Amino acid sequence: MLSQRRMRLLAIAVLVIITMSFYYSSEARSVQNQRFYRSTVAAMEAHKQAKEAETAASIPSQKDRHSWNGFKEETKPISDNKEEPAIPKANGADDLEEIPIAGRTKITVPKNRNDPEKEKPVQVQTPEQPEADDRTDAVTELNGILKRDPIIIFSKFYCPYSARAKSILLDKYSIVPAPFVVELDQHELGRPLQTLLGENTGRHTVPNVLVNGKSIGGGDDVTALDERDELASTLKSLGGKWVQEVRRKE
Repeated sequence: MLSQRRMRLLAIAVLVIITMSFYYSSEARSVQNQRFYRSTVAAMEAHKQAKEAETAASIPSQKDRHSWNGFKEETKPISDNKEEPAIPKANGADDLEEIPIAGRTKITVPKNRNDPEKEKPVQVQTPEQPEADDRTDAVTELNGILKRDPIIIFSKFYCPYSARAKSILLDKYSIVPAPFVVELDQHELGRPLQTLLGENTGRHTVPNVLVNGKSIGGGDDVTALDERDELASTLKSLGGKWVQEVRRKE
C-alpha cells in the first residue's frame, strides 16, 4: 500500500499533468482561432481589393476621359465669371426718356424708339414697267376700239351709273350698228385707257359714252338726253353716216 507521502506526490504530478494539458490545449485553440481570424480577414480584404480593381477598370480615369474613343480633348479651365446676357444698354441718361401711360403712370424707355428713320423698312428696288410703254399700248388699243363702231360705251361692270347708261342705250333704243361696250375693270389696259380718255375727253370717270370719238357724257347725261327726247337726235348728229338708225323701242 502506498504511503501517504507517495500519494501526495502522485496527486501533485497528476495535477501538474492536467494543468499542462489544459494550458497547451488552450494555447492550441487560441493559435487556431488567430489563424482562422487572420485568414478570414485576408480573404475579405482580397475580395474587396478585387472588387475595387474591377470597378476601376470599368470606369475611365479623369485623364482617359479627355481621350475617350481615341479623340484627344483639351480641358478648359472653368471660370467663375458668368456671361452677361446680350441686352443692349443705354449709353446714359441722355438716351432715356419718360412717357406717360394712361395719363398718370410713367415709364422710362430709350429715346427715338419710334424714329421713322430707324424703323423705316428696307425698300427693295423692283423693276417696273415703264409708263411710256403702257401709254403707247393704250393709244394703239384706243384707236383700234374707236374704229370698231361709231358709238362706244366705256364702262365698269360693277358701276351702277354705267349699268343705267347701258340699259338706256342697249335696251330702250334700237341703234344700228349697236354700241360697243368696253369694261375697263376687266380690260388688261383698263387703267391707262381710262387715263388716256380723261386726257382726250376731259372726263376721268365712267361711264364715258363716245360718238365718233367725242364724249356726250356719263350716266346722268345720257339719262337727261333721254328724258328731254334729245338722245336719238344727238347720236345721229354726231354719228353722221356711220350711225344708220336710232329709234326708241316700243
